[in-house]
Amino acid sequence: MDFSEAERNGFIEAFVTFWSNRTDDDRSEADLREAASSLLRGCQEHFRAGVTRLSRISGVIPLDKKDAFVHRALSLLSVQTKDDFSVRAKLILRDFPKTASWLEWWIRPAHASMLFEAHRKMEIDIWDSIPVTTNAEEAMHWKLYAATGRNHSFLEGLQALYAVAAYYERTYREKTSASFVHY
Repeated sequence: MDFSEAERNGFIEAFVTFWSNRTDDDRSEADLREAASSLLRGCQEHFRAGVTRLSRISGVIPLDKKDAFVHRALSLLSVQTKDDFSVRAKLILRDFPKTASWLEWWIRPAHASMLFEAHRKMEIDIWDSIPVTTNAEEAMHWKLYAATGRNHSFLEGLQALYAVAAYYERTYREKTSASFVHY
């Protein structure tokens, strides 16, 4: 995810709606929201770009402390415990108080769990399998662009997306209906 509140909330709402309409799932709405949240992973590159952008604003980060800020901010990505993360974040806020609104946005629980190891909700094997420099949505956009091209007219774009959806539906049906003989 790109850390958009609308994007994150939209995913969670769609997840809850989808699973609530299934008769074979008896999880509560709260359980479904928690499960949806644990499936979101953000792109570290967006955070890194923000660190770089902020470090270039001399009214926020003094020039002689730029490297220290960058090092401290980026170290938040690899901190393992919430306590250590909290200590480091508070030190950044103490030494670079003009970063408060920026850093507080990133360390909100909803955002932090998608980006920082210490706040991870996702299972570790899934977390480790997703590249840190992209996210699943951007990867899917790339697949769609590779399959359909770009800059279509509206109707051509819809037709191209329909063809992609039909391909995945066919693939799914083939895999779920095929009976395999095991020896």
